[in-house]
Amino acid sequence: MPNYENNLIFYKVMNYPIPTNSQYLLFEKNLDLWPYKPSTLQTFSWYKPNPFMHEYIQYIDRFWRLYRSIPFIKSIYLCNSISFNALKEDSDIDLFIVTKKKALRRARFFSVLFFVFLWLKRSLKRKTKKFCLSFYITEDADNLYNITLPKTDIYFSYRLAHLIPLYREQQTNIYHANKRLVSILPNFPQQHIINIWNKEFRGNARVKNILEFLFWGLWGRLFEMMIRLIRLPIMIYKTKKHQEDWRWIIINNRILKFHLDIRRKVRLNYTLRKKWIHKTLYGVRDS
Repeated sequence: MPNYENNLIFYKVMNYPIPTNSQYLLFEKNLDLWPYKPSTLQTFSWYKPNPFMHEYIQYIDRFWRLYRSIPFIKSIYLCNSISFNALKEDSDIDLFIVTKKKALRRARFFSVLFFVFLWLKRSLKRKTKKFCLSFYITEDADNLYNITLPKTDIYFSYRLAHLIPLYREQQTNIYHANKRLVSILPNFPQQHIINIWNKEFRGNARVKNILEFLFWGLWGRLFEMMIRLIRLPIMIYKTKKHQEDWRWIIINNRILKFHLDIRRKVRLNYTLRKKWIHKTLYGVRDS
C-alpha cells in the first residue's frame, strides 16, 4: 500500500521541501488513509519556511503596475523554485505566461521590452531576483497535456500543479483546461490551493489598452509576422546549438518554450526510487 513517503518521492528527487499539507498530492486514491476534505485545503505549508520567501514576495509585489501594463497577456503565473518553496539566495523568478489568441509573439515582444527597459529580465550575467521569461502559451492552447512525455510525465504534472497566479486579466483558471491532472494527482481539487501569500493583481492599465488598440487588426498581424521572420535565424542557430536537447524547446504559433527541462531524468529517478521504496517497505516491486 502506498504511504506518505512513497507519494512524495518527487520532492526528494528534486531536493525540494516536502509539504505537510499533502493530501491532494496523492497518486492513488486512498480515502481511508487520507480523507479528502476540500474545505481544509486552502493553503500550502512546509516544515520550515524558506528564509528568502518574504523578501522575494515583497520584491515581486513592487511591480504590480508592470504586470497590468503588458499588452496581449491574459495571465501570469509564478512557477518553479518559488512555487516549490525552494528559493536560494541567488534564485531568479520564473514566469509562466498565457497570451491572447494569435498574439503570442506580440505578447512576448512587449513583455521582454518592458522587463529589459526596467532592468528586470534575467540574463547570463544577471540572475538574482531577475525575471525569467521562458514559457508562453496562447489562451487557446492552455491544455498542456499535448506536450507531455509519453506515459506519466511526473515533472510536468507537479510543475502544473504548482502554478501560482500573479496576474489575471479576468477570472480564469488554467486547471479548467487541464483536467487530466487529476488522473495523475487524483486528490487535486482543480483550484489554486498552493499559497505563498503573494498578491494577485487584476485589471488592465491604460498603457495596455492603448497598445492593444494600436497593435491589433491588420497592422498587428503584420507586426506578428515581422517578429516571427526576424527571429527565424536565431531559432535556426539555437536548433543547431542544442541539437539533441532541441526537442524540449517548442516554438510555434501557440507555444514558446525556451528552457531545457530535465523531464526524462526526473521521471527515471522517480521511477527507480519508487520501486526501491516498494521493495524495501513491502518486499514487492512497484508495477
